[in-house]
Amino acid sequence: MDVSESTNKKSNSHTGFLWLATFIAAMGSLLFGYDTGIVNGSLEFMAVKGQLDLTAFQQGIVSSGLTLGAAFGAIIGGPFADKIGRKKILTILGIIFSVGALGCAFATNITILIVFRFVLGLAVGSASANVPVYIAEIAPTELRGKMVTTAQVMIVSGQFVAFGVNAALTPLGAQNAAIWRWMLGLGTIPGIILWIGMYLIPESPRWLVSQGKMDKALGVLRRIRSAASVESEMKEIQDKDKADKELNAEQATFKELISKRWVVQILITGAMLGIIQQFAGINSIMYYGGKIIQESGFDTTVAAILNAGNGFLSIVGAVLGMFTIDWLGRRKLEFAGLTICGITLVSAGVIHTVAPNASWAGITIVVLVYLYIIFFQGTLGPVTWLINSEIFPQRYRGIGTGITIFVLWIGNFIVGLLSPVLLEWNMSNTFYIFAVCCVLGIIFVALRVPETKGVPLEEIEKYFRTKYDK
Repeated sequence: MDVSESTNKKSNSHTGFLWLATFIAAMGSLLFGYDTGIVNGSLEFMAVKGQLDLTAFQQGIVSSGLTLGAAFGAIIGGPFADKIGRKKILTILGIIFSVGALGCAFATNITILIVFRFVLGLAVGSASANVPVYIAEIAPTELRGKMVTTAQVMIVSGQFVAFGVNAALTPLGAQNAAIWRWMLGLGTIPGIILWIGMYLIPESPRWLVSQGKMDKALGVLRRIRSAASVESEMKEIQDKDKADKELNAEQATFKELISKRWVVQILITGAMLGIIQQFAGINSIMYYGGKIIQESGFDTTVAAILNAGNGFLSIVGAVLGMFTIDWLGRRKLEFAGLTICGITLVSAGVIHTVAPNASWAGITIVVLVYLYIIFFQGTLGPVTWLINSEIFPQRYRGIGTGITIFVLWIGNFIVGLLSPVLLEWNMSNTFYIFAVCCVLGIIFVALRVPETKGVPLEEIEKYFRTKYDK
């Protein structure tokens, strides 16, 4: 065996282990998708007399309880991870996901169910803040975009799995309405995989350096990098950490974060990207896609089948994004996503206005919705999470990403809460409102969002310092 062949095998070994670590950590994202998607199919069985006998309003509380918990989980999970480490927080989340799923499955009344849905939300929100950060911190610069985008692929895969479980178990509900307990309880399986799997993969080397654990950080780098790059990357991480510690040895507080103009600008950028993502309307379609398709002229059965396509096409879009995000760059994908999503929304609105009862119009609207989903999940979906994992310096990363993801979840909550009202008022106008938000998003990205493709995390910090620390 020659030297080059030996080097290639070692490189492949490092890359394979990196992808294993990425996949295990991203189980937190799969649980994010599963737990947000599974309740839509199980609510009708919870509402049956003899089960939980839920009213429509109570169904809304059960559904949105997770989203509210996620908002708080995002803001709590970041700083907590800064203190105990990315690996430990994800291990704990695996336990919470498992316990939360079992708690929902065995709930004997609505109060217990809402409590455990909120607990699941805490885990979902914390995972949404910490999974992309962990992956970004273990990934080499050239693979960072693709690896972090794995989290988005796993979110939509989790939703697709949830839709599949709903479709498979729903026929059994005619004989046994308690089938909803199995729907919710199956979320325990990926929770256990995350819990146990985290023992097999390393801590973030950047976090280890920030805690003064240099030998452990070097050991991790030797497992996830080629021998040629270990020393240089270790020095780069140490130099950055030393610069941080010259300012203050402790983790950043919220007071310190808002006292520095350049960090506030990063916070605004990350938070606005979250708002743009949510107000582009994706969760109006993902949560109420069946209602939109029925409003387009299809009966309930056909609408349910067509709506299942949303989950599959979400995976298609996310996979496409995974392979283009490091090729085209973050800004180009943001512009492309906002533009195409805006066009499809306006087109669907116009068609529904001019030909609300035509069969061709209904088919065209469904096609436009499918196009919207593919392009959103391949652009705005992953790019928002990726940029938020990249733009904050190590010292502010936990609290910063926690705040920005909190804002994103509040946006999610607002869209989910208002969409039924808006769709009942006028579906075309609902599409137009989201399209206007896409236009405003294009303007914001053009003015405020830098390209981070292939840029080391330390250089991204330098960009914001140079531009805003005046």
